[in-house]
Amino acid sequence: MELVRQMPIRWSEEDSNRTVDVVLDSGWFQGPNECARVLMTVAPMELAEGGGFGNRWPLLSASGWTLAPALPVAVGQEGVVANDGGYRRDCCGVWREAVGVEELYLTTDDSQSAPGDDFELLWFGDSERFTVRNGTLEIDDLFGMLRVPATADLLEKILIRAKRVDPTVLSSLHAANHTQMQTIEVQRQAILSADERWRNPATFLGARTDIESAQVGGENVDIRAVGGVTATFTREEFESGWRLTLRDGSYVFTEIRLERRAGTLGVRATLDEGLDGMAPGMRGRIIFDLRSDLVALG
Repeated sequence: MELVRQMPIRWSEEDSNRTVDVVLDSGWFQGPNECARVLMTVAPMELAEGGGFGNRWPLLSASGWTLAPALPVAVGQEGVVANDGGYRRDCCGVWREAVGVEELYLTTDDSQSAPGDDFELLWFGDSERFTVRNGTLEIDDLFGMLRVPATADLLEKILIRAKRVDPTVLSSLHAANHTQMQTIEVQRQAILSADERWRNPATFLGARTDIESAQVGGENVDIRAVGGVTATFTREEFESGWRLTLRDGSYVFTEIRLERRAGTLGVRATLDEGLDGMAPGMRGRIIFDLRSDLVALG
């Protein structure tokens, strides 16, 4: 773990005379413990050991609110929507709704397995969260996730040049695999799909607005896109779903995988080399389209 960015945190503490609004924006931290120490300088808070990101994780509480490093808002008894998703708290810990599903984000019991995975760099944007781990930059929000190679050039562009971050934050990151493709992932609760139509890849493709027709023939799926462009995918089916790999022709995705797991339907699509998921508006557009495709299944 290298650095954690704590975005502005707001909460109100009511007593008989006044309401106090606290805002913190202290920049970059070398690990969660340093961030927790800074948070404790803002107001009297209790520190407890919990779990998160595959490790022990400090949790702080004050007047019924829970705060923590890598938690962009203070979470009370009522759920709250942050810039990167929705958060709520219960007896198990703090839950985060993002990429279409809700999962335990931070646990209040350090004897339990810590949810999530370790990371090297984490920060928040205006409407998303950025995480660097093992050479991959993950950009996720309430609706979906984009994964791109965390190359030195990309991180320098979005952190050093755009945000004026100290270049030393990138000094010990894992090198990105330049052959890694960009992928988009969306999920939806499986219970919202009334039948098994998701098992037929032609049904999924036929629901897309950019495809005029899709037909299954043996191990192949042939499509005709809007404008007359054709493509052939090789189909692989398994118990929990299917995978299509582009064999001939061209399409915006070179691989599409749909899988049912843990009560969710998830789609992960690999972008064609000619598409840049980081281009303005591109990530949101592709995520919206794929979520619409899942909704069309039932």
